[in-house]
Amino acid sequence: MANAEVFARTEVGCARERNEDAFLVFSAAAGVEGQRPDQRVVELAPPGLLLAVCDGMGGAAAGDVASKLAVGALAEAVRSARGFSDVAGAEAVLLEGIGRANEAIRAHVAAHPQARGMGTTVVAAALFGPTAVIANVGDSRAYLLRGRRFVQLTTDQSVVGQMVARGEISKAQARSFEQRNVLLQAVGVASTLRPELLEVDLAAGDTLLLCTDGLTGVLDDDRIADIALRKRDPVRVCRALTEAACAEGAPDNVTVGVARFVGPGLFVPQGPAPPAIRRREATVGATP
Repeated sequence: MANAEVFARTEVGCARERNEDAFLVFSAAAGVEGQRPDQRVVELAPPGLLLAVCDGMGGAAAGDVASKLAVGALAEAVRSARGFSDVAGAEAVLLEGIGRANEAIRAHVAAHPQARGMGTTVVAAALFGPTAVIANVGDSRAYLLRGRRFVQLTTDQSVVGQMVARGEISKAQARSFEQRNVLLQAVGVASTLRPELLEVDLAAGDTLLLCTDGLTGVLDDDRIADIALRKRDPVRVCRALTEAACAEGAPDNVTVGVARFVGPGLFVPQGPAPPAIRRREATVGATP
């Protein structure tokens, strides 16, 4: 049976007074969050596990509360569903968790008007077999490292991210673009969300990396890939990436979650072929 080695780490960075990021490593089999050494390697089989990172926004408007509400809602959705059994079920659980998070944040704002403006990004991966299912809202990212090929799986739901997707500017130009932090989607901001859903078939040796823009804002893709290639082990990758971001001044919080897939049951890639990504847009909440 194939296994997933999983770890996540967050750092406040060099400029922020508090950490508005949050992460979740949730074992559906155990029904609990798992970062203990004996929980870092899990069978890649149903009911599986959830790996997620969230980047809260709002500053004084309680972005840290938003990200914590989001990971709590995701965990509760997985717990209620008793994990993942197939792709359709995984998509449903992820959308349920994002919908619960959206409602929880909006309810918090209604009860605490001073928190108006709070929200969070979410990138979450359901890992339960040879296909990973990923949901994305905002500009936190999911990457896949296969061999020496490092591919951004998600599309940034931001003004700049959409310009890159349309080929109007390059990723290098986007790093210094004036509106690079303007989001088009965030959990908790509107009654309706349109998360991006992706499926990617996993190969033996693949590494999945989820991160907030506190990492990608200071390290480019080549630097991230180089560190992931040299370190390999998820614990060492997370530590090396967060430390490298802090060494560069890390003006934002930095959060990284890593899963590495090993063992039988996963296909062995032949040559440098990129991963096949199947994506679609979903809708959560009331239709406007």
